Amino acid sequence: MELNEKLLYHQIHPLKLCVDFSTGLYTTYLAWHHNLSWFLILFLIPSILITILLIKFADLESLKNSAFGKYVKKYMSKTTQGIRLAGQILMWTAAWFHLTVLIGTGFVVIIGGWLFGLFIERKNKRKLR
Repeated sequence: MELNEKLLYHQIHPLKLCVDFSTGLYTTYLAWHHNLSWFLILFLIPSILITILLIKFADLESLKNSAFGKYVKKYMSKTTQGIRLAGQILMWTAAWFHLTVLIGTGFVVIIGGWLFGLFIERKNKRKLR
């Protein structure tokens, strides 16, 4: 498997999803409390470490061949990844300024980034009718 494929499919590995979800929530909590040092540590280290380990050691072929893998190959573009990142940045910024509604909005943007392909499929199915 090429590096660009590994970089794509490692995103849906259960360990990567768990690390990103948990650190995303916890770093939002740390931003709320203005704990910048721990925020930076937990924002950077776990995600980078799990990415390196998965790319180096994990067998990502089964993920590539799964339904989720096919979905990610089709819809997880750099733009879609940017949308997910923008949602997380919105959550962190909103937490820093204690804007709870915008924290929720950021979370919805992240989920929307993951589900983007489903919206496209629905739109395409409507056009075919």
